[in-house]
Amino acid sequence: MLMALAAVSAGAAPYRAPVQITEAAPFLRLDASTEAWQHGLGSDLRDWQLLDAQGRRVPFALLPDELRATPERELKLAALPPPPAPASAPRNRLPAGWLLDLGEPTQWPAEPRQLRLRWPADAAPFQAGYRLETSPDLQAWQTLGTGQLLGLRTTDGAPLAQPLVTLPGRPQRYLRLIWDDAARAVQPEAVTLLAQPAGAAPQQLTRTSPLPAPDADGGWVIPLGGPQPLLNLALAGNQGTWVLPVQVQTRSSAKAPWQTIARSVFYRVDRGNAPADTAPALPLDISASELRLLPPHGTALPPPGSLRLDWTLRVIRLVWAAQGEPPFSLQVGAATPETGPRPLADVVPDWHREQSRLGRAQLGAFTPQAMPPTGPALPPRRLLLWAVLGVGVVLLAAVTWRLWRQGPQTTST
Repeated sequence: MLMALAAVSAGAAPYRAPVQITEAAPFLRLDASTEAWQHGLGSDLRDWQLLDAQGRRVPFALLPDELRATPERELKLAALPPPPAPASAPRNRLPAGWLLDLGEPTQWPAEPRQLRLRWPADAAPFQAGYRLETSPDLQAWQTLGTGQLLGLRTTDGAPLAQPLVTLPGRPQRYLRLIWDDAARAVQPEAVTLLAQPAGAAPQQLTRTSPLPAPDADGGWVIPLGGPQPLLNLALAGNQGTWVLPVQVQTRSSAKAPWQTIARSVFYRVDRGNAPADTAPALPLDISASELRLLPPHGTALPPPGSLRLDWTLRVIRLVWAAQGEPPFSLQVGAATPETGPRPLADVVPDWHREQSRLGRAQLGAFTPQAMPPTGPALPPRRLLLWAVLGVGVVLLAAVTWRLWRQGPQTTST
């Protein structure tokens, strides 16, 4: 009983960080730091609360993330003619690659970022290298980069693909994807352009961590430091050539089983003096506290210490009315029915008018806070007396109930 009383009186201490207003306005914006996630209870922010100098709650909402929906559009595929070959070569030769028209750059609704290729469902497994070039007029071509495209299957038949082509910088109107060896490639049936709204600043943070030693199952477990909203991740290295198919796994707690959320192929192809070919980041839209990358059992791995995991987080931005008494602070780690974000319309009634006038605030370092007592603290001796009294009451009730069950007894002569 004493242990139960101690457990009830104990609680997780919240963390609090000062909020400094750097640009005053009727409504303020605050970018949450990655440190906030380390002390939070969940990605739904149910334990976050904004406080004024008197400790009163200040309602806040989440700033809409305009970049969560990536604009996409299908592109037409035009086959490039095969390279010159001897007359004895077969007539029905494969195309050297594919030509893509992105349209006039001045009319692009969004900035091109990636290409996503799609192959027939019954396509044979393949791994093909490519060279990507761009041109404004189909005459002068400039190399953008090289890479690998893969369409494989696991031992249990699950698809394992790397269909993305990253567009470094800002390409010109035309793109051409040229195979290193057309005979090793499977011709795509469609290609999608992934873009980013022009002029929009990405609400994201990038973090990195070296891979630890593998666990008992041969996987790399990477703690992220609290539940965080992931946008993408990439496995990178600095030595040699390697290709690693992996399962990306998460779990809800340290004792829960791992669940596979994605399969991908990461690679590094050493090009000598030229930059190495590396796999594009794997897009994700999940919340996780830790990840595990699990390669197939028995796979030859790159040298220890040469791999790292890079991941991108979606930045959480808070908005609130400049009400209450400054200075303000942000507290995380203690959930109550009143904590957490409110609907945007409840905090900023005329969002379309105010969104271009937001002031700014900056978040400081977090420090642990003592939990306020829920009632007058009792000394240990008094707790012991109350515990003994409680046990006595229970025993007395048990004896009374037993006597009542037996009922009155009568004797006969």
